[in-house]
Amino acid sequence: MIAVIRKYFVKTVAILLGLLFMYASTSKMLDFENFQVQLAQSPLLSAYAGFVSYAVISSEVIITVLLCINSTRLIALYFSFALMVAFTTYIYLILNYSEFIPCSCGGILEKMGWQEHLIFNILFVLLAAVAIFKLSRASGYKFKNILGLVSITIVLSIGVVVIMFLGSEHIIKKENNFTRRFLNHPVILDNKVLVLDNPDYYFAGSDDGHIYLGNRIFPQILLTVDTGLQSQQLTKVVPDNMKHQFVSIKIQVFPPHYYF
Repeated sequence: MIAVIRKYFVKTVAILLGLLFMYASTSKMLDFENFQVQLAQSPLLSAYAGFVSYAVISSEVIITVLLCINSTRLIALYFSFALMVAFTTYIYLILNYSEFIPCSCGGILEKMGWQEHLIFNILFVLLAAVAIFKLSRASGYKFKNILGLVSITIVLSIGVVVIMFLGSEHIIKKENNFTRRFLNHPVILDNKVLVLDNPDYYFAGSDDGHIYLGNRIFPQILLTVDTGLQSQQLTKVVPDNMKHQFVSIKIQVFPPHYYF
């Protein structure tokens, strides 16, 4: 059993990484606009959202292809290792140095929390590292050289993410490039909630003590709610002239008058 694992370990890791990158890139492409918006709201990469969105997807697709070819598998494992180290660094910075924690970027990790993201990525970093050592040793490389290349890859991957983090914050806060982030939890729900019986109400007007709601399905009904959301009153509006050929009826309230 151990011999079988050793024999097929590198291929198994390559398949797992390939499936991960293929699924991740496909999910990002299918929802590309949302992916870009999520990157733009990231506290680390806001200023580089456009470039990073294309670079990540392109890298994942290219690495997936290279992992499938025997002659390029080693370099693909290095690229995979570098990308996973970069993703892991990004998540670590989000958890420890970010002003707020954004939503996840979809795909296979969408349902995970950020801590689970971190553990998941670390696992794949370790798998890629072991696969690199095994394939490199089988190709005749010395352990010292392999360790050196792996170390350089780690330093470069972490360095790129850290530099982008620092640079993005400088651009957003100092150079004012008109990239804007949505406020984190801008609306705080209190105990005053009005539950409507259908979704067809629309805002028709207000005054100091009341909110007026019209209804698209029942256009002659006007719902009056006090601003404390404690009491409601339904009023039926009867037009003074029913001979008009009404097409789209709407109520607007400008206290003390309403218009039908």
